Amino acid sequence: MENKLDISALKKAALAFDNALAFARKVEAKPSDTLEFYEMESARTAVIHHFEFIYELCWKTMKRYIEMDSGSEEADVLTRKELFRLSAERRLIASFAQWVDFHKARNSTSHVYNEEVADDVYAVAKQFAGPLHDFVTAIEQRI
Repeated sequence: MENKLDISALKKAALAFDNALAFARKVEAKPSDTLEFYEMESARTAVIHHFEFIYELCWKTMKRYIEMDSGSEEADVLTRKELFRLSAERRLIASFAQWVDFHKARNSTSHVYNEEVADDVYAVAKQFAGPLHDFVTAIEQRI
């Protein structure tokens, strides 16, 4: 790879996402009779917010990696699904379908004022930690 890809922002955002998840798990573990509404709402909001941010960094990092690796700007014309398919082929991600689900959840975040949508996005965001860290590891190994 010609230029080294800087993933420091990605790693920092992944840590922030992990912290938001840890906070949410701590809140969820509290007995329901001591749980305040604002605690769960704050935890869910933090996870969704960090999910939005880290998801965006992930796909942009995938795109930059593919551009640098191929020596062309082929990634500029790819749809998100095509980008995920190519990333799976290059073993940057394990599951194309899972990343498509993350993409759908990210697109839904503009509707989190709807309680049901927020719950759905939160559930998907909680599943993102493993694939996120697998992606970060795969990128680190290649740069």
